[in-house]
Amino acid sequence: MQNVSAGGLEIGPAHPPRIMGVLNVSEESPYDPSVYDDPVDAAEYVDSELIGEGADIVDVGLESANKRFEVLTANEELDRLDAAVETVEHAGDAVFSIETRYAEVADEALSRGFDMVNDICGFADPEMVSVCERHDAAVVKMASPPDLQRPGAIARVDDIYDALAREPLTDKTILDPAFGGWSEEKTLADDRETFDRLGELRRFERPILVSINRKNFLGEVVERDTEDRLPASLAATALAVERGADVIRTHDVKETLDAAIIGHEFGREGAGE
Repeated sequence: MQNVSAGGLEIGPAHPPRIMGVLNVSEESPYDPSVYDDPVDAAEYVDSELIGEGADIVDVGLESANKRFEVLTANEELDRLDAAVETVEHAGDAVFSIETRYAEVADEALSRGFDMVNDICGFADPEMVSVCERHDAAVVKMASPPDLQRPGAIARVDDIYDALAREPLTDKTILDPAFGGWSEEKTLADDRETFDRLGELRRFERPILVSINRKNFLGEVVERDTEDRLPASLAATALAVERGADVIRTHDVKETLDAAIIGHEFGREGAGE
């Protein structure tokens, strides 16, 4: 099994599960507690609420990936990058990830202090692989069609796995099966099957990232609104780590870290077998 180094942080089954906290510099983002447009305020949030509560990685989003919003162009993302870079410069010690679908944005961010890339369109930009390889940067590949306008819009689990396996991949690629409502066609049954088969991703011999925090599919199961889904998210986190997840992306860092530790300590051995 291949482990990955991201900004000096080792990720993979040979290491404890890593927590990726979320910061948004996009005014469209639907989750208000993580949204900041002032770099100093953003850095304070990163230090106190993310790094201070145990985040190993901070994932910075330049736009909302919600399919209800118009997709920003690469130039529009670049216009927002200054605030993200200034935040990194003011914040404490962590691995900083830029969430983008564009190789041009990834290249600029990696040149200006970011450590890794979270590509929500799964290398739809044909230059993304070469950019990350040139910077020797870890990169998350989220399961997605090869289309910059449709991140994660895959419903069938077999198609999700095929998208993740599609070459080229870098030596530092981390796989994300794209839980949640990225596709109009995806159902609770699809996310349930993806979760049931999470351990199968081990056959690709790459670290696995899951983003399940307060997702709608969990809300459907427990019949709770977003603000009341934390207990469901923590239960799912422990199960995901038990089944092989190496990185958990979350807005609730402190609580998610505890759940990940439990999943690791009591269930991680033999994950994916």
